[in-house]
Amino acid sequence: MHRLRVFAGLLLAGALAAPAAAIPIAPAAFGAAALVESFEAIPLGANIRIGMGTSLLEPGTTSAWTFASGVVLTSPVPNPGVLSRGAFVHDLARATDVTNNWGATGVINDPTDVPFGDAYLGAFHPSTGTASIELSFATPVDRVGAYVSGVAGSTITLRVYDAGGALLETVSAGAVPLASWSGNFLGVQQPGRIARIVFTAPDFGLDALTFEDSPLLVPEASTIHALALGLVGLWGLATLGRRPAAARY
Repeated sequence: MHRLRVFAGLLLAGALAAPAAAIPIAPAAFGAAALVESFEAIPLGANIRIGMGTSLLEPGTTSAWTFASGVVLTSPVPNPGVLSRGAFVHDLARATDVTNNWGATGVINDPTDVPFGDAYLGAFHPSTGTASIELSFATPVDRVGAYVSGVAGSTITLRVYDAGGALLETVSAGAVPLASWSGNFLGVQQPGRIARIVFTAPDFGLDALTFEDSPLLVPEASTIHALALGLVGLWGLATLGRRPAAARY
């Protein structure tokens, strides 16, 4: 019976300590501690280039770039002859001298075409290849996601990695018309493990990158209920084992 009680205790402790399984998540999964990077008002400096018109900025021209939220643009795939490091910030608050044509999903002409604010982070490949945007965090986060859209008919993929470079999860979403961009969220949850993320697609943009590192993860109510029922059963077995033999009949 002593070993039975020890087993029950270990079962409860292990279940409460185990992280939740990785699942695609919606914006409602984020709490008050979430940070949002909207790519607005990027300050000009030595590590940024202005190209293809004054509304298009290339942060991280010479090295990694840290946005105001603390997320770091690390090493996107270069876009030969077009962009120095593959990714750009299209800031329509600066000017509207650049348009971005995603075919049937729409053309970005002015700030009203951007779902949140005036700017978004984008990437494209000059031919038929796949462009990517790689971002990292100073410390691993629990959940991350962004609103995404891109060239008509394409699929946008999000891959998340741990600090050791192991792939944790992959989720994808199709490009949507600009009018639906604000509802097309691509996100993943992997408690305390997400150190680096990579978005890929031929030609795409993302806005309102949201990430969160929660200090405490509470088990789901269904998990607690199942554990309680199991422990009640184990307690019953232990109690039965302590009764005198005559009391069992």
